[in-house]
Amino acid sequence: MLTKLDNHVSVIDTYALGRPNVVAAYLVTGKEKALIDMGYQSSAALVIRDVEKSGSAVDGLDYLLPTHVHLDHSGSCGTLAESFVGASIRVHPKGEPHLVDPTKLWKGATELFGDELMQRFGMPQPIEKSRLRVIADDAEIVLGSGLTLRSLWTPGHASHHLSYELEGTGIVLTGDAVGIRYPEFPVLIPTTPPTSFNFKLTVESLERIRRIKPTKLLTPHFGLMTNAADLIDHNLEVLREWKARIEGMVRNGNSQDEITRTLTEKTAQRAGMPVTGIPDYLSVSIRTSVLGFLRYLKASN
Repeated sequence: MLTKLDNHVSVIDTYALGRPNVVAAYLVTGKEKALIDMGYQSSAALVIRDVEKSGSAVDGLDYLLPTHVHLDHSGSCGTLAESFVGASIRVHPKGEPHLVDPTKLWKGATELFGDELMQRFGMPQPIEKSRLRVIADDAEIVLGSGLTLRSLWTPGHASHHLSYELEGTGIVLTGDAVGIRYPEFPVLIPTTPPTSFNFKLTVESLERIRRIKPTKLLTPHFGLMTNAADLIDHNLEVLREWKARIEGMVRNGNSQDEITRTLTEKTAQRAGMPVTGIPDYLSVSIRTSVLGFLRYLKASN
């Protein structure tokens, strides 16, 4: 479902695994159109439909901009590339090989999520290398009508992660540089997946976004956040809290399952609900984030 946020920016709810308000994509429209993030491959048909009905005077799509190559952000990129043959696809150099050949990415994600869930995500379509252009830090994409996107290298969640500033608007499209906060479950969860998470770089990425002094953050999980400064502060607070708690439990000899159960219980307490009230997709996110922290801490020692 496509919803206009203002005259130039719309959010597309990709209905990840059939659920609303879980994975967002953003359509930015000047004289040209850019789609920032695009959801799982299983959401491709819905995203294509919403782009086509976006009402712009410009036909098609000019840019496909996955913030990074994790499946909930780039999974449908290959399918969209086949539908929008004129679109320029921009990706960080470290992400490019995974769009050309998603086999390694698929294998790693399958080890983390399991075969059943991966089939629901959908297998990404490979993209011809000639369709791709690498884009790193501080690059401009001029869309016309006074709109320019500027790339921000924001590693931490992933070394190939880019956020985008929509210059002169106070908007930053964050990708997973910020944590998860769903409308129906407004408790912040860090996005700290294995094997790419780096605590130090995550903090530095948040500080970089803060220095831009945005007023609005457009987040993939999920939606528009207008209290940008407060949200960045809260992200930093929660990251440090999780790190301290997990470090302490590791020292005490707690297992991965015990740590995950404790963090899940703490999350439920903050939401004022029983653990059984936490939706399954959020439980998966908590487990993934715990595993990322554990691998980071082990590698740091």
